[in-house]
Amino acid sequence: MYIIILGGGLIGKGLTKALVEAKHDVVVIDKNSETCEEIYANYGAISINGDGTKISTLKNAHIDKCDVAIGVTPDDSVNLSFAILAKHFKVPQIMVRMSDPAYENVYKYVGVTNIARATQLLIDQFLVNIESPELRKVISIGNLVIDIINVPENSEYDGKKVLDLVKTPGFPEKVTITAIYKEEKKTFIAPRGHDIINSKDRIFLCGEKRDMKKAAKIITKKVKKD
Repeated sequence: MYIIILGGGLIGKGLTKALVEAKHDVVVIDKNSETCEEIYANYGAISINGDGTKISTLKNAHIDKCDVAIGVTPDDSVNLSFAILAKHFKVPQIMVRMSDPAYENVYKYVGVTNIARATQLLIDQFLVNIESPELRKVISIGNLVIDIINVPENSEYDGKKVLDLVKTPGFPEKVTITAIYKEEKKTFIAPRGHDIINSKDRIFLCGEKRDMKKAAKIITKKVKKD
């Protein structure tokens, strides 16, 4: 896919690295010439030193063949202008980083297809770290989240089946185990009921936010010592 990213900050660089490694064609636009040089040197992505809210800059980036346009500057007004121009050029997918929730309806109105709520993601992550430090958030989609939980040493479920865990009284019915990273074998599995859980495994859970703490409490329960 041909992807244009506006903003070469930490988020922009992280996206660029991941997308280039996934074999996408990436163009990054940033006003800072040193940032552009760094991105090209480190990731090999085309970088354009310019203003991504100007039509001339976007034409230089070949927005006419763009599949995905992503605005990740910390300034919502800049991301909004970029999104409007991307819509004008009929870019199929337009994504933005949103810092101020007041912009959400405007982003939707101009045709943004995906909004990353930066502030809410930070709040959610801090709350998880405070209230359930054993959970690590991977992604949040509406009221659904995907979290990782490490199975502790001396866990009650060390050596038991996945089915034993999900059948435990109190384990939320709507929380599903989507994957398990087997630490000893350094590999992922798509778990079935008969698969065995071991200490130090990393379990990927999918479900509603309100249920994650309940699941985490059960998974991290340790065997009582005499």
